[in-house]
Amino acid sequence: ADLGAMPNRTSFIETGRLVVINYGKDNGKLGLILDICDSMTCLIDGPDIKRGIINFRRLAVTDIKIPIKRSLKSSTLLKLWESADISGKFAKTSWGQKIARQKIRANLSDFDRFKVKVLKRQKALILKKKVSELKKK
Repeated sequence: ADLGAMPNRTSFIETGRLVVINYGKDNGKLGLILDICDSMTCLIDGPDIKRGIINFRRLAVTDIKIPIKRSLKSSTLLKLWESADISGKFAKTSWGQKIARQKIRANLSDFDRFKVKVLKRQKALILKKKVSELKKK
């Protein structure tokens, strides 16, 4: 196989890489890889999660990487997390914005969902009128 044709990948499993847990009780929470244990697991820690070993299949790797030493203490990690504004960096990505939208949608009341439906209907009507005007021209 031609190695030059391989896609350029920027997010590798490595120490200091920001990950999103995609399975289990911590689903959707952010963590940082502190150490690679073996070919299937790594040690992760974060402000919202308990430090522990987790399988790679339960992680989604982001492009954000922080230069850290292996097996950093939790207290040092939390200071680094705040100073590097990791949560803020992730919130600015399209992935972070999508997760924020999903959380807002999940907490809507019945009346809020109704208001969203009415607004979508109004938007569709405006678009339909605009498209028909452009077709007539």
